[in-house]
Amino acid sequence: MKGDQKEMLDAVEELGQSLGEKKKKELDRASREILQKQVMPKNTLGMSDSTLEGLYGQAFRLYNSGKYKDASHLFRLLIMMDSTEPRYTHGLAACLHMMKDYKSAVHLYTLCCVFEPKNPVPHYHASDCYLQIGDKVSAMVSLEMAIKRAGEKEEFQTLKDRAKMTLKSLEKEMKLKKKKKKE
Repeated sequence: MKGDQKEMLDAVEELGQSLGEKKKKELDRASREILQKQVMPKNTLGMSDSTLEGLYGQAFRLYNSGKYKDASHLFRLLIMMDSTEPRYTHGLAACLHMMKDYKSAVHLYTLCCVFEPKNPVPHYHASDCYLQIGDKVSAMVSLEMAIKRAGEKEEFQTLKDRAKMTLKSLEKEMKLKKKKKKE
């Protein structure tokens, strides 16, 4: 372990020497702004909103073409550049969901719920992740939250109907399970 750490330190030192004095100063300035002044990395690195939007578009296309791992890398980069944009977190959650990393996806969907407390979509997708890992109670809670957040908003009525059907099915399954235990 100690040998590995020394190798890493040597590699970092070698990289630092190869950067040149100007690049070292730029890197030092960027690091201080990000860590001490809490400036968004996108601003420190001079990335425009249109550049980020272009990256998001590419990540979205990769996701839609089934290249979830590639898309996840771009969504991670976008989150590093601007952690306050909920679309990036939702995109990464969806990639992990499709890659069957359900626990990580649930954590990110939960974070989406914090970013957008009135949005039922993350709750709905989290319910599927819970079902996939066999946590039916959490799935039911997520479905209830999705139904509540959908409310009477027209754009969420299909989601709300699906959530209600799934919830009803799970409730029925749980009642049958209880009944069998009593017998």
